[in-house]
Amino acid sequence: MPGGSELYDTGTHVKNETSRDADTGDASASETFWRRLALNTQRTIKLYSSASRLALGQSRWIAASAVLGTLSLALVGTGVAALISPYDGIATASLTADRAPRVVAWSTSAPAETKTASTDGLRQTTEEDAGPAFAAVMTAAEAATETPDATDQTHTASLADPGLFDPQTEESLKAEAAKLPAAPKEVATTVELASGETLMEVLEDAGVDRIDAYHAVAAMTSYYSPRKLRAGQEISLTFMEQPDALAEGESGTPAKYLTALSIEPDIERAVEVTRNEDGSFDSREVMHEFTEGFVRAAGTIDNSLFLDGERAGVPPQIIIEMIRMYSYSVDFQREIQPGDAFEVYFSRKFDEQNRPVKEGDVLFAALTVGGKQHKLWRFDPTGDGEWDYFDENGQSMKKFLMKTPIDGARLSSRFGLRKHPILGYSKMHAGVDFAAPRGTPVYAAGNGTVTRANRFGSFGNYVSIRHANGYETAYAHLNGFARGVRAGSRVRQGQVIAYVGTTGRSTGPHLHYEVHVNGKKMNPLALKVPTGRKLEGSELAAFKEMRSTMTTQMAEAPTTTKLAQASADTSDSAN
Repeated sequence: MPGGSELYDTGTHVKNETSRDADTGDASASETFWRRLALNTQRTIKLYSSASRLALGQSRWIAASAVLGTLSLALVGTGVAALISPYDGIATASLTADRAPRVVAWSTSAPAETKTASTDGLRQTTEEDAGPAFAAVMTAAEAATETPDATDQTHTASLADPGLFDPQTEESLKAEAAKLPAAPKEVATTVELASGETLMEVLEDAGVDRIDAYHAVAAMTSYYSPRKLRAGQEISLTFMEQPDALAEGESGTPAKYLTALSIEPDIERAVEVTRNEDGSFDSREVMHEFTEGFVRAAGTIDNSLFLDGERAGVPPQIIIEMIRMYSYSVDFQREIQPGDAFEVYFSRKFDEQNRPVKEGDVLFAALTVGGKQHKLWRFDPTGDGEWDYFDENGQSMKKFLMKTPIDGARLSSRFGLRKHPILGYSKMHAGVDFAAPRGTPVYAAGNGTVTRANRFGSFGNYVSIRHANGYETAYAHLNGFARGVRAGSRVRQGQVIAYVGTTGRSTGPHLHYEVHVNGKKMNPLALKVPTGRKLEGSELAAFKEMRSTMTTQMAEAPTTTKLAQASADTSDSAN
């Protein structure tokens, strides 16, 4: 308002015509209450009178009714007194929104005459109705305007507290907010499963309530069994934490409860457990979306296929698959020489950020050994999932038996007469020995039925497999047997049946491998075994068409060295 300092009257009406009508209504309500009380008392006396008449008979009903009536009146009177005694001496006030106490505010920076005129006007319009309480407020306001050293501040007075007080400042509001309890906040963490630990133990160590941990684990079992978890498995946990509250029995530790749990059993999926509003837990399986790409790699062998393949950017899984592909026709211990070459074309899966996350299948491979190139293509002739590797003529690379039923082994002893390293005299060695670290997987050389899987004299742990056409293979000095391998079980070519060891009469970890044909022991390295399937007719035509298409795709596919260079360039540009 002009002038800067004026008196603001929000209006205080304590008595008017409306209030008188309300008081009259209050008196009427009081009379109605006592009238109803008297009526209820009369009904009670009649009830007791009827009951006493039935119980005592007609001759004594008058005396009994009088006694019961007196007791009833006494009880009713006591109850009424107990209800109204706390309000003794307090006048009933019926306040409406129009008659509620209002606040009077003024500014001390206005001229004294303006303030005096304003307060006088206010007193004239309100003093009659406000009464002594409002007069006290007006007196305090006038006294404030007469203070000579008043500052330019706004003060407020109310009928409830006639004193003056300063308005809330930003600092005071922040101080009040700091006193309020902090809101719960979400906290995420990741824990790792240690060797020998269970999922329940990991959750409890992370601060999850035991009951919550039990129900969360139970919910997870719908999609994944916690028993399959291995050491090193990461588990993502989400808590709702109350900073101001402390966990029971833990000094200084904030109270929290589990809201979500997530694990990735493999790279293609995740299992998530979440808390519902009622405190229960539900789980779901989330499948990751990947895109498929193709990669080509090539290199020269200077040391070994494994070492030089890794140097060229070929993943270990792909190198192992290449070794298995050529293990039927190539002796990697004797035939691979420096200067030999390799080439491979395989699929790879990428995530949303185009990062490689999983290797796929070998679609084409070429291995040059002693100047002769061996090419193989992956092809499914019937489209029923029974794929195989075929050469350029449509001949399956699979032979009836594998030459070497073990990966990465060194030929330590050949077939034939030799001086026994333990017995010390010459003795026929009816097989070949492959030296390898303890625990190296041993594969079934071909499809067949296990005839023995136990300890067998100087051979130690021993497995024998009966194949078709009178062929039999034997594996000795094993460390242990693969799960499910026992006498009578069926095995497929390339299936893991046991692990390298040094049991029986042995000087160190190695595999002793034998091949028997119609009961006669043969040299596994010199044995000519039947070949596999050969494509003909429409299958051969489809195979040649697939080869032509894949040759075009290979020409367009990036090499692993180019991928590495592109990644380095991207990193440099980001920096």
